[in-house]
Amino acid sequence: MDSPYSSPPQVIPVEGASYGLGIRHVEEGLDIVFERWDVVSAGDAYRYKTGDLVLAEDTVKIEEITHARFFLNIPRSKVPLGFVGDVYGEVERARSGRLSTSPRQVVFIKDTRPGGADDRPHENWHSKLVLTLSDTFIDAVVAARGVTATIRAWEFMRVNDLVMFYWGGHRFDLPPITADQVDADLTFLITPEFITAAESGHFVVQFYLYDEVRNRSGELQPWCKPVPVEVNLETSLLPEPFIVEANEVTMVLDADALGQSPAHAEVDVPRNSPHFRVGDFILLTVHGTTPTGEYVTESLRQEVIRIPQYYEFPIRNELVRSLIQSTLTASYVRQRDGAEDLPSRNTTVTVAGQRFELPRPLVRQAHGPFIEPDLPLITAEMPDYQPPGSPGDDLTVRIQGYHLDNTSELVSSSRLAGSHVRTRDFLNAEYMRFEGLRDTNVHYIVTGALGVRESERRWVQIGRPARTLQAPVFQDAINGNIDPALVGSVGTLELRADFKAGDVVVIKYTGSVSGDVQYEYPLFLAGNPLLVDIPKQLFADNLDGTLTASFLIDRFGVFQYSEDAIVTIGTALGELFMPEVLQANPDTHELDPMQTWPEGATVRVRYEFIKLADKIEVDWKGLPGIGSHSQIKEGQTGDYIDFTIPVEAIGYNIHPDGRDIEVSFKVIRNGFATPSPTLVVHLLSLHHLPGPLIDSIGDDSVLQKTLLDDLDMTRVPPYIYAAVGQRMWLHYSGRLDTGGAYEESTFVAREVVDVDVDFGPSAFAPVGRLRRLQDWSELTISFWVTFDHSSLRDNAVLFGVRHHVVQDLANVFPHPEIKDSTPAAGPEVSVNPLTVENKCQVLVSYPNMNVGGTDEVTLHWVLEDGLTIDLGPLDGLDGGTVTFNIPNDLVARSVNSTVHLQYIAELARGGKGTSDEQKVTFGTIASANLPRAFINGVGHGGSLNPPTFTSDGRIAVAKWRLSAPGQTVWMSVSSPGAVTQNILTGYPINDAEAANGLRDKLISRAWLLGRPNNSVVTITLAVGYKVGAERSDAIPFPSTQYTIRVTSPLNFDQSAVTLNARTYLIAGASNVLPAFGAGNSIRRQASGGTAPYHYSSNNTSVAVVDGSGLVTVRGNGSASITVRDSSVPVQSRSYTVYVSNVVQVHGVGRNTFRNISAAVANAGLRMPSLDDLRAINNAYGSRFPGGLGWYWSGTFSHSFLFTNYYYFLDIPSGGTGTEADKLLGGHLNGVGLR
Repeated sequence: MDSPYSSPPQVIPVEGASYGLGIRHVEEGLDIVFERWDVVSAGDAYRYKTGDLVLAEDTVKIEEITHARFFLNIPRSKVPLGFVGDVYGEVERARSGRLSTSPRQVVFIKDTRPGGADDRPHENWHSKLVLTLSDTFIDAVVAARGVTATIRAWEFMRVNDLVMFYWGGHRFDLPPITADQVDADLTFLITPEFITAAESGHFVVQFYLYDEVRNRSGELQPWCKPVPVEVNLETSLLPEPFIVEANEVTMVLDADALGQSPAHAEVDVPRNSPHFRVGDFILLTVHGTTPTGEYVTESLRQEVIRIPQYYEFPIRNELVRSLIQSTLTASYVRQRDGAEDLPSRNTTVTVAGQRFELPRPLVRQAHGPFIEPDLPLITAEMPDYQPPGSPGDDLTVRIQGYHLDNTSELVSSSRLAGSHVRTRDFLNAEYMRFEGLRDTNVHYIVTGALGVRESERRWVQIGRPARTLQAPVFQDAINGNIDPALVGSVGTLELRADFKAGDVVVIKYTGSVSGDVQYEYPLFLAGNPLLVDIPKQLFADNLDGTLTASFLIDRFGVFQYSEDAIVTIGTALGELFMPEVLQANPDTHELDPMQTWPEGATVRVRYEFIKLADKIEVDWKGLPGIGSHSQIKEGQTGDYIDFTIPVEAIGYNIHPDGRDIEVSFKVIRNGFATPSPTLVVHLLSLHHLPGPLIDSIGDDSVLQKTLLDDLDMTRVPPYIYAAVGQRMWLHYSGRLDTGGAYEESTFVAREVVDVDVDFGPSAFAPVGRLRRLQDWSELTISFWVTFDHSSLRDNAVLFGVRHHVVQDLANVFPHPEIKDSTPAAGPEVSVNPLTVENKCQVLVSYPNMNVGGTDEVTLHWVLEDGLTIDLGPLDGLDGGTVTFNIPNDLVARSVNSTVHLQYIAELARGGKGTSDEQKVTFGTIASANLPRAFINGVGHGGSLNPPTFTSDGRIAVAKWRLSAPGQTVWMSVSSPGAVTQNILTGYPINDAEAANGLRDKLISRAWLLGRPNNSVVTITLAVGYKVGAERSDAIPFPSTQYTIRVTSPLNFDQSAVTLNARTYLIAGASNVLPAFGAGNSIRRQASGGTAPYHYSSNNTSVAVVDGSGLVTVRGNGSASITVRDSSVPVQSRSYTVYVSNVVQVHGVGRNTFRNISAAVANAGLRMPSLDDLRAINNAYGSRFPGGLGWYWSGTFSHSFLFTNYYYFLDIPSGGTGTEADKLLGGHLNGVGLR
């Protein structure tokens, strides 16, 4: 059986033992974990023993038989100390009594700290750790000979103790203590090279200790008393800043003494300074590394406005406290326009204080430190900390864990503290990301009147134990998949670890079909990394499945385990094409929500090799929540797969300005997801939505006060995409009989409920106020809805606005009658606008006309938008009928709308009277009665030969029926596979065009030449008859179609191409290029037409093309590749190239890892991985223009004595190795990638 292990994980290596345990392992009792053994049964006994002595035991309960792990806790009083031999785990089977035991090991357990207990814990340093230096003022002479440091022998000093010695923020590496150094003072030389590399400034020099099991010196303060030094090597540097609150003698900044206040850095700009003048800027930077290894920094900038003066920069209290038990470094640069930055010397201070003031939290679901990985949630419970502070304090609870490369994961939750008992829940999706991470802990921070107080850490293990080695790498994998057809005789597995001679490496492969197989490799040479053959049969046996690889190192009985690497086996997915939304415009990707009601939108996805076992997930990413939608389909075949997006996810995104929606999909094959390109769809707003109506008035243009009823409701008909939770506004606007403005809202962000969805929104009309409106004033009723459920009116869509003219008196005369209507008479009629063209008349007749003299009659023609056109006045006739002749332009403005007719008679006998309304619906104009647009006079169905054109094509449209100045025109020309040409967009016609039609609207000859022979070209035309009409109001004219007939046509493949192979290009070295192949180049050659052909790219920063039609990539984006022949006139054809995965390689010089990585970050680049460097070397080899030699990668190798090592690669040999990240680490070449 496997050896049981401790949690937190044990320390390896430890000299003379299999592993070691320290204070953190035993302070709350020693937790031991048994991984599940074969055939677990209720009653099985499991024990942790040394020799025959049982340190702890337990039995499996009936409810535990499915558990993955079992736990024991050994009370601290029972934990043996020192070297404990013959330690092993034992399981006794309940049924048979059979014993299973793990290998016997030696364990070293130590519960004392190096340096012992601090006698004076109230000081800001450890009183028993003593450091002296031979020099504290260091000029170039002193630096040249080095500085001697002496550390007094410390309590509990033993072999392999490690001195963490710091010169300011820079660590000076010292080897572990040897046996002959124990109990003696430690004297060593700080080398001239180190002092020079650390540069000039004021520094604190200090150290703290670790022992072999990683117990750190000092219960409270780990550091010795700091020794300030002044280093003056570079006289051209500006004087360093100083930290105001730091002790001038000890250079210690007491964070506790600050309370909640910031610290301050001051820069002295003296009188007559040769380096400063008014208008300069000072950029001050403070930085440091927290005790947990996180680098923190902050920069502040001030203008020099006066000389002399001290310029003070606040340093946030939170930043200072994060550096307790570490150091803070400050420096600045003088900035001046047109001049180089002038840097200062550094100043470094020790930050002292109590780092953890509050007791550690509990996790209710934990078994000791262990937390099951599949719980719905876990609950962190804070103890009743003292002093309790205020319920209004901020309480932040954090879970933090670390990956192998020291990068961290962090989840936090901030709320008001409240009162005890204080708890905080973390859902499975939040805490599961910490499974298998090392140094995972739960802690909390309280911020309030008592300052910022942080708790001790609760160390936990979530799920499986943390691994100490990185996962192996399948070198044959492409995007996580291995195609056996592309593998040679064997595959290649790369193991990344610091291997030593004598190690035994065991590689385990787990196939989803073939099961487990192991291979053992005894090593006779050290190496890092190692390359191992993978039998090709493993790929064949797991076709259309997965293969998982991991390895362990057995180093003289001490085991280290790697993370798992998993790949899919089989044919690759091939290219994933951009998804389509079938209802959207294919050219503009605009989606009209009218087209998706009520069926929803259809998303069509395509990729090259669809398999029945694939799982395809479509993502519609609009507003979070209801506005986004994901859907999964399985078991699909064919050339494409369609998904339906529900109307709820569409409607929630409707906005008056439209909204962009990201549509994408991913294919999950064998558990691995591959994403598609993303389509951005612009969801348009809704138009022509029904407006509000008052019960007694309806859609009459005149609001007769006498018709109003006290119980009138204002109603909005049910509308599409209505949903509970939307917000609505209903507003009245007019003028009171006093002359004052009238504004009233009956809905203000009122929530839509079920009855509103089913029957339409309604509210009692403000009848009392409406009766007080001024006679013949205008009243508008407006209604808005926020489809996204927000309470922001700016997000609301405006429905049709209701316009009324207010009338005091009741109508006393009959309504007017428009001639040639259907029916011939009545209050509501319809009219064909072409029937009344040039002869539209309205008849007015009422009894007793012209009694007592001549009446005057005025006709109101009220348009749909509320605008009233007055006709007349005309004199009354003794016969009792007055005829109004209606001009064509007014008829034209009424096309495809409803108008209201009413008249007013000024009576000769005194007084006046108003008529009832006649509602007249003007129909649309059938396209058969409208002209087509023609190119160069060629009729519909004809053919075009673009090479014969001497210039751009000219489009003309004959005068159309009821044309009038101000009408708006939309005209476009389209062809399959080409970008639609918008010729006119909302174009208002002038008087001449209204009289004669359109002339000389140009269509690009080049565009026409780009259409292949026999392709179809369509002209689409629409006209808005209303003044200021929108595209949705326009009446469509008959379309015109042509066929392209080219004599001796130029033939060229015009289908779009995607080039997405990873390609590395050297910035600034355009003459040095990699070898191009499939995926980053394509050759298309023209035929037909007239040779020779000339190729060009419209975007050479993305793709270039040579004289043979070979296109090669240069950057990410798109480019249009065009070929032109030598015909007269010239023919041309084009296609679009979409390029991705081009990586630009920038040289950043030669330096240590930390300086190279800083230079890369400052340039906005990223560090290359080891795989990146291999790809660059494969592409360029000895042609690489950045210089040959070793290059840093950002790939972490291992950590040794708290120093991280990273891989490098030799260009051009391809050899690899590792180098340390430290001040005097190797100086290697560096590149950054973008």
